[in-house]
Amino acid sequence: MRIDPHAIATLFADAWAAHRQIGFAEGLQTAEEAYRIQDLVFAARHPGLRASVWKAGAPGPEVEPTAAPIGKVLASPAVVPAGAFHMLGIEAEVAFRLGKDLPLRARAMEEDELADAIDEVLVTIELCDTRLADWTGASALARLADFQLNGALVTGTGIRDWRAVDFAAQHAQLWVNGVKKLERVGTHSLGSPFRIMPWAVQHCARRGRALRSGDLVTTGSWTGMEFVAPGDAVLVRFPGIGEAILNIG
Repeated sequence: MRIDPHAIATLFADAWAAHRQIGFAEGLQTAEEAYRIQDLVFAARHPGLRASVWKAGAPGPEVEPTAAPIGKVLASPAVVPAGAFHMLGIEAEVAFRLGKDLPLRARAMEEDELADAIDEVLVTIELCDTRLADWTGASALARLADFQLNGALVTGTGIRDWRAVDFAAQHAQLWVNGVKKLERVGTHSLGSPFRIMPWAVQHCARRGRALRSGDLVTTGSWTGMEFVAPGDAVLVRFPGIGEAILNIG
């Protein structure tokens, strides 16, 4: 069955605007269709603005990564009302902030060239949410079209000497209401989060969006999705890198 990306994008954009969820009839066949829907929904929600913050990730090195623009970005310590979200899932991540404009070109950047363009690594909390009424039963492409279940991103502190970080030995901590809920070591799915960056840059370039100085790419969860509740105080800490704080109102 042939799908109409514009019609599906309208469903998602209306769901965002009305703060409701939708029963999305499956029909997406390719990631390109899902990314086209992302483009249309982002343009509808943020007319005239370019996406400057992205999420990218992959469950492992043998799997094609995915990406989505992020429209709501909050500085730590952040406060969000629980009622603004359909679900309250959080992921502990690190992001790379660019210090230079990147060229828009067909070939991928060499890793050394890209590394030289990164200004800092910083801690982020992804706040996951969905416009899909049955997100657990939805296809991977439907979740991808829904911005890969992104609701918002909280940006915390970081360091500029990111190349000195041994990501294989890096600790990631999640604290909720002053209690350490979990701690993981070296659990990024690609070993080093920097490994997603060449793909993320090319993904944006293929869509005609060269990344610029100050743009941010968050690189995937170290903890999986953990659910929190209204009233919770969340602290994500990557010792040696920084931390981010999110309070659920």
